[in-house]
Amino acid sequence: MQYVRRNLALYLTNRVNSFVIAPAILLLVAVIMIIVALIIGIRTGLPLPPEVSEGFKYNQAIFWAIPGFLISHGALTANRGFAGSLAFGSTRHNFWAGTALGFVVTALTVVAVGLVLLAIETATGYGVGVSYLTVTAMDNGNPLIVAISLFLMCLMSLFAGMGFGGIYRAAGVIWTVISVVAVVLLVLGLIAAVVAWPDFWFDLAGELGRWTIPLGLLIVTVVTAIASRTVVRFAEI
Repeated sequence: MQYVRRNLALYLTNRVNSFVIAPAILLLVAVIMIIVALIIGIRTGLPLPPEVSEGFKYNQAIFWAIPGFLISHGALTANRGFAGSLAFGSTRHNFWAGTALGFVVTALTVVAVGLVLLAIETATGYGVGVSYLTVTAMDNGNPLIVAISLFLMCLMSLFAGMGFGGIYRAAGVIWTVISVVAVVLLVLGLIAAVVAWPDFWFDLAGELGRWTIPLGLLIVTVVTAIASRTVVRFAEI
């Protein structure tokens, strides 16, 4: 447990990446959404009329806002911290466990900022009638759904990045590229499945209701966590 805490402390020494950038991106995308609404408002007036404001309920910006950075952060963490951690006596298991706890801290920071944004958005619509977190996919801004979804999205992205970083450590550049291509193809395959059998997926989403997104994220998060733990076992200094 001592080395787990040390690896957690090692992760948290990078305060900017661990606490600042992901929440800042969340805020930045909110600002971009407001700017888009202001531009549209030049023609429609502000706040946006209901038919225009309703369209924002279906935007997916929240799902693209922070995963890119967090995947890269997870990969860099696996590469920069791994060698130093093992050099000072830690095991691969302790490195993964301590870093995973750090990932939880980062995810909770994003959730805290997200809930503040949600409160502002719910109360004011940012003054322009725009939706960013109060979207249909987030059960129209249900705080529990938003919090769980943001938390799992962060963990999923960080573990995915750690997995890619671990593959680089264990097998080198070529296999890292192959793994990235394989994941992209898998995602495209899932999209193709949705397009091919829309009734099945819509019926499933209808049965799960508000928990569709959280459950989907939970499954992917568990898979990426297991994958990252597995590849870190074989990583080389």
